[in-house]
Amino acid sequence: MLWLILGIVVGIGFYLAATKMSLAWYEWVLAVLGVVLVLFAIQNYSASQVELEARAGTMLFVMFGIPGIILAALGFVLPWMRAKKAV
Repeated sequence: MLWLILGIVVGIGFYLAATKMSLAWYEWVLAVLGVVLVLFAIQNYSASQVELEARAGTMLFVMFGIPGIILAALGFVLPWMRAKKAV
């Protein structure tokens, strides 16, 4: 159920980004790479919790989640800053 909800949220997010924002190719790459890293971190964390390895799950979440959030934020903030600068 978690992956269904995450898939719907990610799909809606990318649909809105494609229709409402003008993204350059490198911004798409940053956004997709960031989202993939965040989803990878969530998957590793949840699997480690099931296997009762809480510390490993937390470390993997930090190692992959923080860079993923930074890359995704760059991918979606850069076009917003460019649009704000153009006005």
